[in-house]
Amino acid sequence: MVGGIREKSFSWWLAGFLCVFAAAPARAFDDATADRVLLHAQQKLRATATNPAIPTSQYPKATTEGPWRLVPNTANIDWVQGFFPGQLWLMYEPGRDSFWRSRADAWTRSLEIQKSNPDIRQITHDLGFKFMTSFGQGYRLTGDDYYRQVMLTAAASMARRYNPAVGVIDCCDWNDSVWQVPMVTDTMVDLELLFWGARNGGNAAWNDMALSHALKTLNDMVRPDGGTFHVVDYNTSGGIRSRSTFQGYSDSSTWSRGQAWAIYGFTMAYRYTRDARMLQGAQRTTDYYLARLPADSVPNWDFNAPADQQQKDSSAAAIVASALLELSQYVSDPAAAQRYRNAALAMLDSLSSPAYLTPTTSDSPGILLHGTAFYKTAIKPAGEDIDVSLIYGDYYFVEAVSRFKLWNAGGWLSKLSFPASLRTLGPGNTGVRVVEFDVTPLSKFIDAVIGYADTSTNVTSYSSLAMSIRMNPSGFFDVRRGAEYTAIANVPYEAHSTYHVRMRVDLGARNYSVWVTPPGGSEVLIADRFAFRSDAPPTDDIGKVALKSGHFDDEFRVRNHGVRAEGTVTEWLSTLSWPGSVHDLGTGNTGVRVTEFDVTPLARPIDGVIGYADTSTTVTGYASLAMSIRLNPSGFFDVRRGEEYAALANVPYQANATYHVRMRTDLGAKTYSVWVTPPGGSEVLVADRFAFRAGAPPTDDLGKVALKSGVNETEFRVRGHTVRTGTAPATPDTPEPQEPESPDQIPPVDEPRTDDDILGCTTASGAPFVAAALLLGLLGASRRRRSSSAR
Repeated sequence: MVGGIREKSFSWWLAGFLCVFAAAPARAFDDATADRVLLHAQQKLRATATNPAIPTSQYPKATTEGPWRLVPNTANIDWVQGFFPGQLWLMYEPGRDSFWRSRADAWTRSLEIQKSNPDIRQITHDLGFKFMTSFGQGYRLTGDDYYRQVMLTAAASMARRYNPAVGVIDCCDWNDSVWQVPMVTDTMVDLELLFWGARNGGNAAWNDMALSHALKTLNDMVRPDGGTFHVVDYNTSGGIRSRSTFQGYSDSSTWSRGQAWAIYGFTMAYRYTRDARMLQGAQRTTDYYLARLPADSVPNWDFNAPADQQQKDSSAAAIVASALLELSQYVSDPAAAQRYRNAALAMLDSLSSPAYLTPTTSDSPGILLHGTAFYKTAIKPAGEDIDVSLIYGDYYFVEAVSRFKLWNAGGWLSKLSFPASLRTLGPGNTGVRVVEFDVTPLSKFIDAVIGYADTSTNVTSYSSLAMSIRMNPSGFFDVRRGAEYTAIANVPYEAHSTYHVRMRVDLGARNYSVWVTPPGGSEVLIADRFAFRSDAPPTDDIGKVALKSGHFDDEFRVRNHGVRAEGTVTEWLSTLSWPGSVHDLGTGNTGVRVTEFDVTPLARPIDGVIGYADTSTTVTGYASLAMSIRLNPSGFFDVRRGEEYAALANVPYQANATYHVRMRTDLGAKTYSVWVTPPGGSEVLVADRFAFRAGAPPTDDLGKVALKSGVNETEFRVRGHTVRTGTAPATPDTPEPQEPESPDQIPPVDEPRTDDDILGCTTASGAPFVAAALLLGLLGASRRRRSSSAR
C-alpha cells in the first residue's frame, strides 16, 4: 500500500510539474510580438471606426462575437466613453496617419458634452477615465489647446465632487439609500485629471484634493496584507461607516480589477507627486496581486472567489501590465524593478497568445477575450458582461504594448518632474566642450527643454539650468539667451523625426552656440555665443542634463548623448583593410547588450558591413564576425543569420541619409535582433533573434566592431556608437512542484473529471508541449531503467 501511495504521489508530482511547465509562456514578450499585437489592434479598430452603424455619438463598451454594445455620449453616469477614442489616438501616435487622427478627433469632440453640468448628481467621479484617455491623448499628441481647455473644464467639474470634510472625491449619488460619502478604488485612476489640471493652467488646489484622496485610499482602503476593499463609505464628518467589496465576491474578498485600479492609480500618483507614500502604496498592492496570480498571469475576477465561481478577467491583467511597466522605472531596488518588469512581460505574453487575443478572422470587433465586468453576486445575480471583450481591457492592453515599444526603444525619455528628468554627466567637463546628441520629439507642439547645469547645482526648476535648448509650443527649436528664448534661424520640428544637435560651450566665457541638423538636411546655426541664463547658479562644468517635458512624461527621446573636449572626433569611417576597420569597444560587454549608432552611407549601392567580434578574436575576415549588419549591393539593409544574410523587412538606404540602428545581443543565447530607423520614419525590425554566424570564433562579449567597406575605401560613416546593458527576457517564476505527503492531500475523485481537471490546470495556448513530451519520455526511460534493473 505504501508503494502504491508513493507511485500515485509521484504521478501527482509529475502532473503538477507538467501543468506549471506547460502553462508558463514559451518566451518573453518582445518587440516582434508587440508589433504583431499592434497590427491586430489596428485591424480591429479600423473596422469599428469605419462601421457605418456606429456614429460618433455612440461608444463601444463590450462584445462577444457580435457587434459592440454601445453607450451614448449623453450617458453621464457611464464611464467608458473615453476608451475607444483613446485607442484611436494610440494608433495615430506611431505613424501619424491622418485617418486615425480624424477618427480620434471626431469621437473625442463628441464627448465634450460631458465636461460640465449644473446638476452635481449628473457629474461623475469618472470624468478622469473619460477625458484623460480621449482629450488627454489628443492634447499630448497634437498640442491643440482646444483639448486642454476642455480638460480644465472637466477637471473643475470633477473637483465639485470633492468633500473637504472627509478629504475624498465622493464617487456617486445613485446609491444614496445605502451610502453617504462613498469612495471607490476606481477613483484612484480618475485622479490624474486633477493632478494634470493643477499643472497645466488649472487650480493648484486640485493637486491637494487628489493627493488627499489618494492618502485616504491608502490608509482606509488598503488592507494590512496589501489587498483592497472596493468601497469605503464615510459619514459627513469623515468617520468610516462601512468597508465593502461591491463588485467582488464578498466584503472580505479582493476584487481583482479593483486591485488593478489601485496599482495603476498609486503608480500614476507617484509620477505626478513623487510622494514616497504613493510609491509604497503601489508596491504593497502590487506585491499582493503578484503573489496570488495563476500560472498564466491573468487573474480570476476575485482573488477569493470559490472554485465554482472561477472566471478570468483579462482587463485586470491589461491594467496591471501597463502599470508595472511604469512602476518598474520608479523603484530603487534593481531586483524589485526587474521583478515588476518581468511580471508585466509575462502578463503581456499571455494576453498576446491565442488564449486571450481575438482571432484575426473572428467576427468579434474586440481585441482581448475573457474580460469580466461584473460577475454574478448577491448585488447583481445575473452579472454583467461576463467572458467578453471589454473596451477598457482593450485600451489598457494597447496602452501597455505601446508603452513597451516606447520604453524598450532605448535612449533617454523626457519626464514631467525635474528629479526624474535629470541625468548625471560626471565631473571634468570644463573649459570648452562640445555636446552632441539626437533628439526625437514624440509629439507636435510640445514645450520641452534639454537643459544643462553644474555638477554642484540642485536642479529644481528651469532657473537652475544655465543652458537650455527648447522645442517650443510654436513648433520650432529655440535657445535660452540671458533672460529670453530666441533663435537666429527657424528650424521647425515634426513628431517622430530625429534631429542631430551640436552645442559648443565655453564655460570660461559663459556662452554657448547651438546647431541643429534636420532629417536629410544640412546643419543650421540657431544660437551663436548666447549668454548663459541670467538667473542661473554659477556653472563651471557640464555636470547634469535635464530632459524636461512641458505637459506629459515621454514628450521626446534623446539618443547618443556625448560630451567631449573640442577638437576630438567621435565618428568612424569604413575602410577596405581589415586592420584599419576594427575599433575596440573595451571589456565587460557580456550578457544582454544593446548597441546603438547612426550610419550614413556615402554612396549607393555599396557592400558595407558593421560586424562584431569577441575581445579575444583577431579579426582578419568576415568569418571572424559573429554578428554582421550589412548595407547590401541591392540597396537594402540585411543581417547575417547563421550561414546567410536575410531581413524580415526591406529597409532601403540612400546615399548621405542617416539611419539609426539598434541591436540587442544575447551573448548567452548567441542571438541578436536589429532595428533600423530611416530618416523621418519609424523603427523597423529587420532581424529577430538571428543566430550568430555559423563557424565564427567563440563570442562571449562585444569587444570589437569592424566597419568594413566592400569596394571603396570610405563607403559609410558611423557616429554615436554606444554599447549598454540590456534587459534579459522575462522568466516566469514557477513554483517548485510539491509531492503530497499523505493520501489526504491527493484530490478525491468523486465525480468524472476531464484530463485538465486531473492535472489541476487548463492547458495554456502556446505552451511548450514538446518539452512536456520530452519530460514524459524521460519518465518512460526512467521506468524502463527501473524495470531493466529489476530483471
